[in-house]
Amino acid sequence: MLISLHWFIFLLNLPVAAWNIYRYIMVPSGNMGVFDPTEIHNRGQLKSHMKEAMIKLGFHLLCFFMYLYSMILALIND
Repeated sequence: MLISLHWFIFLLNLPVAAWNIYRYIMVPSGNMGVFDPTEIHNRGQLKSHMKEAMIKLGFHLLCFFMYLYSMILALIND
């Protein structure tokens, strides 16, 4: 996105990328990954993980339609 000078899209995706990097770095050693199935059910973290997943789903849906609009606009203008 930076190479093609799409600054708005880059700045829109930057917080989500930073959050994903932060979550990956903060995984305790010994866990299978960010969403360790045994830890989610043992600690009752399922509700918070579902909330985070729904927020990410909404963000990606918004980005999808923005990208689709940009692509259609680029095809019409050419």
